[in-house]
Amino acid sequence: MGCTSSKLENNTERVMNGRIAIDKSERIHTQSERTKLVQQRAIANANAANKKISTPQAPPKLDSEGHLISEEVAKRISGSVESKEILLGNLKSGNDNEGIIHVQYAALTQRGYYPNKPHKENQDAYYTAPSKFASGEGDAFFAVFDGHGDAGHDCAKFAKEKLHAYLAGGLKKQRAAKNAAKLREMTKNGEEKPKNAFHPSSWPYLSVEQYESCCRNAHLLCNKAMHNEGKVKDMMSGTTAISVGFHAGRITVSNVGDSRVVLGHRINDNIDSTPAEEEKKEIGELTDSEHAPSLEGGTIVAIPLSEDQTPYRKDERDRLKAAGARVCSIDQMEGKEPMHENWGEVDLGVDIDEHGDPPRVWCVDHDYPGTAFSRSLGDGVGEDIGVNAEPEIVTKEVTKGDEILVIASDGIFEFITNQRVIDICAECRDPMVACTKLLEESYKQWLHYELRTDDITCIVLFLKNGKANDDAVVKRLMGKRHRIKKAATTKGKTPLQGSMAKINVDPAMILDPAGMEPADANKPLTDAKPLDVEPEQ
Repeated sequence: MGCTSSKLENNTERVMNGRIAIDKSERIHTQSERTKLVQQRAIANANAANKKISTPQAPPKLDSEGHLISEEVAKRISGSVESKEILLGNLKSGNDNEGIIHVQYAALTQRGYYPNKPHKENQDAYYTAPSKFASGEGDAFFAVFDGHGDAGHDCAKFAKEKLHAYLAGGLKKQRAAKNAAKLREMTKNGEEKPKNAFHPSSWPYLSVEQYESCCRNAHLLCNKAMHNEGKVKDMMSGTTAISVGFHAGRITVSNVGDSRVVLGHRINDNIDSTPAEEEKKEIGELTDSEHAPSLEGGTIVAIPLSEDQTPYRKDERDRLKAAGARVCSIDQMEGKEPMHENWGEVDLGVDIDEHGDPPRVWCVDHDYPGTAFSRSLGDGVGEDIGVNAEPEIVTKEVTKGDEILVIASDGIFEFITNQRVIDICAECRDPMVACTKLLEESYKQWLHYELRTDDITCIVLFLKNGKANDDAVVKRLMGKRHRIKKAATTKGKTPLQGSMAKINVDPAMILDPAGMEPADANKPLTDAKPLDVEPEQ
């Protein structure tokens, strides 16, 4: 003991697994330890010096009109190198007519250009899980995220990394439970269990309601996790989330925000398909009706499978105001225009917002957050006044008429109508070419209307399937597409008016996620809390 005490007093020996401290430093005994410490300090000093003398990024090269030169634009594009082919749907059937879906897909994203922030990060993100999503044979998941606010890129990245994990975890849990119940019933009835009875490939498919419940739960859990993630500053930042899940030969679209999914469906001549024409012509292009491809066997028309969640929608305005929000445009807030709600029922898939002063969501007596959308992931401040992460969900069985599926941020749709997007894709034989053309056309339109260009992201899928069409479902979808809206006039202007097909359709014809039946647009959101599901690692 005396020896140990002496060593402690001198502070010269190791004790147990640690070192005895002298004030705030440590005594080092070996030459190798000294050398290692010197090297670490040299590296740290060099890194600090590099940070101090680092030169700012060179500004991008511009042409005579102040636009990015083609080489600079190319640097801002990333994504697929070529299209990929996959098989989805009910692979066990072995028959195209029983639900096998042949898919080609590609994805591209282009970072926007802001003259005052030329090096601003791309706040868009996308995610693709083209096969065996959540261990499901023939299942897939595709999603696009559009961030906003100072930390929008962090929010979009977080959603890209977490949303699919929460969804996969929920789907596995539900399918495993359904499989266990099936096996218990077989045992009870004295039936022999099949081989690989517990393998995910043998798990039964989920119903529409079960799959949609998992989608809703995943969005709410992802939103909660984003709030709790200290590194993501989401009080005044957030992201949209638009996704398509393939399961059991169906597609399920979940939407939070104003990104969009549009289906290109080939209809027969006996279905009323009068195309909705926008009042404005795209620059240098024909109108939708002039350009819609009239191909053998029918015409490909654009059918929206999501509806932008913005204060243009009366149902969303009512919901926001009930939560305590104030809804008005910037000009109204600044007193340049009287308060009103005469924006009409604007369909942003057909009507182009040329005026650039949409209704926004504000806290009462405050000039924030000012979001032009009514739902999002993140946006902690906005969540208190109704800007929540509750997704709107639509499910549709994939049939032979479904040929094109576009999942994209508003960088694509800001100045291009749904029909024009589908027309561009229909002209292409390859999804990769379609993605490229969509980026080019969107970029051209941004340069015409703005001094900046937004981030532009799209996933394009070409579908081939032999399952017979359900004309009743198509007509309901077309009914939503041709929904008659009242146009409003303010200060002698008729803002955002599109030439609508003059057909007699019930304005309440909105898709019921459970089965494409008409649903009440003002149906209150459920107060159910998300299930406790761990994200799939």
